[in-house]
Amino acid sequence: MEDSGLSSPQALLANVFTLGVRDLPRQRDFYRAIGFPQVVDDADFAVFALHGAVLALFPASKLAADGRGDEELGRGGIRFTIGIVVRQASEVDRLADRFRAAGGRVTKEPTDAEFFPGRSAYVTDTEDNFFEVVWAEPDNAIVAAAYRAARLTPPAQP
Repeated sequence: MEDSGLSSPQALLANVFTLGVRDLPRQRDFYRAIGFPQVVDDADFAVFALHGAVLALFPASKLAADGRGDEELGRGGIRFTIGIVVRQASEVDRLADRFRAAGGRVTKEPTDAEFFPGRSAYVTDTEDNFFEVVWAEPDNAIVAAAYRAARLTPPAQP
């Protein structure tokens, strides 16, 4: 098999699930009430650590705009993504290319992330299930939670 330049598949973390929500305060209160430990609490974003995974809540309109662009909002936008955390910024680009080569779509080309310091891209499989490919510094609360959930050590800072 040709070297793709990516970490081994076992090193790619696909344990960050983002729900596009209509009423963030209500949903945040709901997940708090059922006892999920919260690791991020921002005005437009809430993240909870689960055993083995991370659940993120993001306003549906912002998730749709971030992943597809405004032209898609009229079609309902994105309501759910699986976040794939990669170990290096350059892996965002390489994994997006692999999705495209395998028949998926890149709906947001790899770019500097808008909502956090890092790099991200949005890709889909052949049935338009969305993934956000993400690289961020290991001290990013979500990335740190994803590594803890997977019982892995984050990579050293560059």
